[in-house]
Amino acid sequence: MVARAAPPPAPAPGPSGGPGRAGPAAAASAGPAGAERGDARAAPALGTAPPPAAMSGPSSPSSSPPGPPLGPDLLRCPCCRLLLWEPVTASCGHSFCKPCLGGSRCPLCQERLELPGSGAARCSVVLCGVLERCVPRERRLAGLAERLRDRLARGDAREALRMAQRGVELALDCSSLRLCRAEALVALGQYPQALEDLDAVCRAEPGEHEAFFRKGKVLLEMGRRAEALLAWEHCLTLSPHFQQARREMEKIIMEADAPQPCMAAHLGDAHLSSAASQADGGSPVLPSSTQAQDQEGELADGRGGAGSEHRQDTAVLSQPGQQPEPETSAETQGQGLLDNKEETAAAKCTQPCLGESLSVSDLECSLCIRMFFEPVTTPCGHTFCKECLERCLDHRPNCPLCKQSLREYLKAGRYSPTVLLQDIMLATFPTQLAERRELHRAEMAELSNLTKNIPIFVCTMSFPGIPCPLHVFEPRYRLMIRRCQESGTRRFGMCTYENGKSFADYGCMLEIRQVELLADGRSLVDTIGRQRFRVLSRGHRDGYHTADIEYLEDKKVSGEELQELQCLHESTYRLAQRFCEHGDLTSRHILMQHGPLPEKEEDIQASADGPTWCWWLISILPLDPSYQLNLFSCTSLRARLSQLQRILTALLQQPPPRHLLPQRSPRGRV
Repeated sequence: MVARAAPPPAPAPGPSGGPGRAGPAAAASAGPAGAERGDARAAPALGTAPPPAAMSGPSSPSSSPPGPPLGPDLLRCPCCRLLLWEPVTASCGHSFCKPCLGGSRCPLCQERLELPGSGAARCSVVLCGVLERCVPRERRLAGLAERLRDRLARGDAREALRMAQRGVELALDCSSLRLCRAEALVALGQYPQALEDLDAVCRAEPGEHEAFFRKGKVLLEMGRRAEALLAWEHCLTLSPHFQQARREMEKIIMEADAPQPCMAAHLGDAHLSSAASQADGGSPVLPSSTQAQDQEGELADGRGGAGSEHRQDTAVLSQPGQQPEPETSAETQGQGLLDNKEETAAAKCTQPCLGESLSVSDLECSLCIRMFFEPVTTPCGHTFCKECLERCLDHRPNCPLCKQSLREYLKAGRYSPTVLLQDIMLATFPTQLAERRELHRAEMAELSNLTKNIPIFVCTMSFPGIPCPLHVFEPRYRLMIRRCQESGTRRFGMCTYENGKSFADYGCMLEIRQVELLADGRSLVDTIGRQRFRVLSRGHRDGYHTADIEYLEDKKVSGEELQELQCLHESTYRLAQRFCEHGDLTSRHILMQHGPLPEKEEDIQASADGPTWCWWLISILPLDPSYQLNLFSCTSLRARLSQLQRILTALLQQPPPRHLLPQRSPRGRV
């Protein structure tokens, strides 16, 4: 990449140190990011899995208002198929539960992630808010308990404990979460902490027999057998048919030094007579005052020993090395207490409808205060319109809300829209989203006009057909270059500074050929000159200059005038060849910085701006900028060739001083 030295800075408003062709010490300007508004509220949401019948793909209405429940489909993690828990968004734009996002590739699209996964990304503030508004609290709590049991079943006790602690912090009164946390603590060998949770559950729900059974298991692990027997005795008092508690008590009572609580003294005789009693159609010997009531209640509620016993035989609370015992037919008639309670709670919750729970303000960008357009979620968890975020990063590489550094995010150069938020907006507010898109299209159409309000890069002279490499670092010109690319024109005007004016009356339209983004947001832009223009009026847009223009064209000639013009063209081109071959230092410098003299065209009037080699010669000659501008604005090819011929003849007759070209040095390596 090569670039020309920038002219003196213009007094026009804007950041100092205007962007220009790459110089030796170009530094990025860091102007203020402007008014930054927004609410950094965050509330991690708890989720659960929808029933199997509701596991179809998300619906995407385009014009009709939202109707049937869309929440279970849209708010579900693509990996675990449960409602999102601690939702984070990867650099590819897909959203997952934080525990589900790990590794170097997206679990959904398998795209390599430019940024670290769950270790660096924070929960999405907007998605957390959507989940909090759209999913009832009972459903979120029940879903978290289900997620915790899944983690425990897979042996990931530490992650289960982390999730359980977060859940208990948000819902101190949720007994099911405390039971799950106790399981995770037991799996990690932290028995005293597990006992604290179980004591709290027993106090909060004294009628729940399973909490007392688990408490007894923990007490037994701690070597407190007498207290364990009392806990299981109370469990059997609440639920006489809870067979696991009975068997645990039998094991301890059969030991020689076993303690004997009041009920345990009769438990051995009850066990001996149990078989004969059941053979006669009876039931085991148990306190008669509670037997019938508990049996009726458990059958009516769908409870029984099978579900709970099966869980306890496979849960981490079971003793090491203990083998599961065969289940009896009476134990397979119901579901466990915890599962039954969660299913009941989930059944009471109607399917969430996003359109009824959300408003447009829930999906607004905190910078432009409009509905998100191409929403991008940063690693710190905040979401902005793509254009709004890019404009803020033009000034400083920090989040506009929390000020967390986004240098790595800026270096990655990825601004993939958050797919889930786009789907939510399409499902809930299709009309407003269509209006937002139409507004953006209108803005792009306005930027696509190449005669009205075209962006002007105020730097130095550029010429038709001649490459013009640029080093762009000012925020206003970063924005300008992006807009030229997004509008599809990939063109902007280049004008030099002129005393008394913001920029000269004449300039050249440049076309972007390639943009190389640097890690800090700067860019190296490879452009080439296309058409000359004259400025009709001047203006501003978002910090950079604009202008209404008209394009210049050389006057066409024919007949004898064309023949004379052709002869003048041939003789001037020969002089240019001699000039390029004249002097070793001069020729080496020209060829190194600008390349060889372009070939002459067959049809000298084919282009509206005349032969390209003329502009190449004007760009390398040691001419005053005002004289260059005079040649540039001339619309007579004959007059332009005549002036070049006089200049070349003078230079060839008396070689210029050795310092002229090196001192001029219009271009330098980046």
